Amino acid sequence: MTTSTATPAPEILEEGGGIGGALRDYVARLRGGDTGSLPAVLGFIVLVAFFSATSDTFTSKLNWANLLNQSAAYIFIAMGLVFVLLLGEIDLGAGYTAGTSAAMMGVVMTQKGLAWPIAVLACLVTGAVIGLTVGILVARLGIPSFVVTLAYFLGLQGVLLLVIGEGGTIAIRDKTILAINNNNMPTWMGWVFFLVVAGGYAAVTFGQQARRRAAGLPTAATSVVLAKVGGLALLLAIVTLFLNQERSVNPVLNSLKGEPIIVPVTALFV
Repeated sequence: MTTSTATPAPEILEEGGGIGGALRDYVARLRGGDTGSLPAVLGFIVLVAFFSATSDTFTSKLNWANLLNQSAAYIFIAMGLVFVLLLGEIDLGAGYTAGTSAAMMGVVMTQKGLAWPIAVLACLVTGAVIGLTVGILVARLGIPSFVVTLAYFLGLQGVLLLVIGEGGTIAIRDKTILAINNNNMPTWMGWVFFLVVAGGYAAVTFGQQARRRAAGLPTAATSVVLAKVGGLALLLAIVTLFLNQERSVNPVLNSLKGEPIIVPVTALFV
């Protein structure tokens, strides 16, 4: 006669301390020299305080919305550079790579007269080809990234001049391309975007917690997870409410409210 024993359920290991414990751990990491993103956050606060004190219009709703539009290109370049820096390498030609790719898009639309999707594809292919050749030279041939990207930094300046031509500028008049960086979403769409981002983050976070519990792995304290999800949701709600306010000098002639379209476009690549 045989007897069977039920397999015990995996023990749920939850990191203790809650929010207080998480704060103590963070302070301990700071004392140990692991500052993380704190210097960048403090630098941002200092810059905002400085420009707010020196300009009356810096903290206006119109200026903050314009900053999102104007910084989009630099955000995309920075996202690519993060991976390079994590590998301990450097890329001196990132700016001219972006400029050459953008110039290719402009030439395809204006001089060749092709539709904007084809122009965007040409832009992406140009950037991919440049990145592939840099990667081959650095990873396969073993040439230092400083040397390779410095050469690209200098060489792409000439390529950019050849692509643009003697005029020096490319006037883009395609309504779709201009709308991506200049127009705003309807206010209701901004709230839909908020719900998608906040709800998606909550679903992913709680899903990870559930999978770790099911596997018997340690999980973060529930209070810490709730604080992270709630804090992000509150921040996004404040930003959405702020950007949905009227920021036009003369709303009767030209109403300006709603999140810039470039915000969700950028979020897709984060």
